[in-house]
Amino acid sequence: MTRMAKTASVLVLAALLSLILVSCGEGKGVTVKAEGGGPPAETAPVEEAGGAQAGKAALLVVAQEDFQDIEYDTVRKALAGAGFGVSVAAPEKAPAVGVSGTRVTPDLSLSEARASGYAAVLFIGGPGTPSLFDSRDAHRLAMEAAQEGKVLAAICLAPAILARAGVLKGKRATVYPSAADELVAGGAQYTGTGVEIDGNLVTADGPEASEQFARAVLELLR
Repeated sequence: MTRMAKTASVLVLAALLSLILVSCGEGKGVTVKAEGGGPPAETAPVEEAGGAQAGKAALLVVAQEDFQDIEYDTVRKALAGAGFGVSVAAPEKAPAVGVSGTRVTPDLSLSEARASGYAAVLFIGGPGTPSLFDSRDAHRLAMEAAQEGKVLAAICLAPAILARAGVLKGKRATVYPSAADELVAGGAQYTGTGVEIDGNLVTADGPEASEQFARAVLELLR
């Protein structure tokens, strides 16, 4: 194989990998290990809500397995950079693992989480999100946030959780395209945009919209 052909093959492989890594769909992604061949990287500790007032605290909800690393990292860093204490909730307190290998130790389980302690509740997406579609605790948390006037946000497949919780009725919202029917069934007006804002509700359609999603949430929190 010529040098040019080898170079072309490497570029094609890199492009395919990048598509897999940013995917918000239901298929499994690629586990990316830390440099040097070690185990997947674990995120740095985040400030728990207990040490911050509710007005400056945010809760991120992730699936136990295969949450979207890009969405999680982007949103978490944006919130922390704006001075918010960030807590993480998952179905269990055992380490949650992202589709690309990020490991996060939840601060609390979903059954312990209450919207009253936070200014914003954000649901992170990823291929593992359908495991939360019918979670009673996830539904309760979403309903609490909506009823208490908190900023409620969801990205990728996660808006489907809000739809099943019944908090999207009559609201403009977006979601990863494969879950559009979930929003319609939940009474939402599906817009198909990258990011949608309706009152204190923010939804986004996938990892490519992570930065805009985070900015929209922070704008509502000001």
